[in-house]
Amino acid sequence: QSHATVVFNSAVIVFREGLEAILIFAAVTASLLGANQGRRKPVAAGAGVAFAATIATWFVVQAVLQAAAPLGARLEAITGFIAIAVLLVVMNWFVHNVYWSQWIGRHHRQRRKVLERGGAVVLGLVALGFTSVYREGFEVVLFLQSLELQAGTATVLEGVAIGLAGTAAVGVITFWLHHKLPYKRMLVLTG
Repeated sequence: QSHATVVFNSAVIVFREGLEAILIFAAVTASLLGANQGRRKPVAAGAGVAFAATIATWFVVQAVLQAAAPLGARLEAITGFIAIAVLLVVMNWFVHNVYWSQWIGRHHRQRRKVLERGGAVVLGLVALGFTSVYREGFEVVLFLQSLELQAGTATVLEGVAIGLAGTAAVGVITFWLHHKLPYKRMLVLTG
């Protein structure tokens, strides 16, 4: 693949998964209003930890792949196969509207349980923010490995930077319109 193709593919992967993370995170925090508005901070902290964990996951996966480097071209085939398998499973989930209902519903149920508990509220909210973002981050790391093996880290990171910039722009708009967005429809559309 050409340099431009790898950059474009990397950017699309990051943007698509980043969009999902934003929508899930926004849907989870949208109802934290009034007296509960201060509880958005622990959820945001969990999302921040998830972003850092995604970066750490990138380095761990890179170390594992470097250790497996003697496999040569077979390593690229293995990482590509794993990414395709995960993508097929994830795409199957996207096709089903029920998945999104259950996914968001589960996050809302977790949020309600956390809010009902007394002492573990902050930790629960941090965990909720973490899970809403890290899943997407893990997918990004997994999907980028095949591209990284083909074109190198620098080329993939160019696309990652573009994808993150696009995600940040959509994130700003999303949180500006925060309470007026139809999250379920948007998640189905991104699928």
